[in-house]
Amino acid sequence: MEKRLRQFNVGMFMIAALILGALVFTGFMSGHPWALTCYQCKACNLKCPLGYDVSLFVAASATNNPNLYMSATNLQLTVEEAYETDRDMLVEVDGKKMTAEEAHEEFSPDMVVWARKLRVKDAAKFDPIDGYCDSLCPIGLPVTNAIRDLKSDGEFNGR
Repeated sequence: MEKRLRQFNVGMFMIAALILGALVFTGFMSGHPWALTCYQCKACNLKCPLGYDVSLFVAASATNNPNLYMSATNLQLTVEEAYETDRDMLVEVDGKKMTAEEAHEEFSPDMVVWARKLRVKDAAKFDPIDGYCDSLCPIGLPVTNAIRDLKSDGEFNGR
């Protein structure tokens, strides 16, 4: 039985190494390998005037996936802007949460709604100050670089 447990242990180690290796690979593919060093302290969130969960920019950089959804608390858009940006964006109208598509069907296009969940690449597009949350990061990660990278075309280009 000891040999079977050893084989199982080696197999699980190989799977874990493969998963961690894939994460490192995607971090380098995004052009922002520093994202792997973030320990999700959330200090950067304190400086964001739009109420973004800024650590999701880092997670998107680490996984090379700009389509991750992040939360926002202070971003207002018209129903039309939200609908054209992402039909699956979660918006809030008079305390009721719904997708942008549902809001588009129910309300006028020029009505202002609160964006509550949106894709990382869309959050970068609506960010008027290009991040500016680096100063609160205790390990000095260049989060603003990832935001500016996404703002140009919605993809990580490795700047």
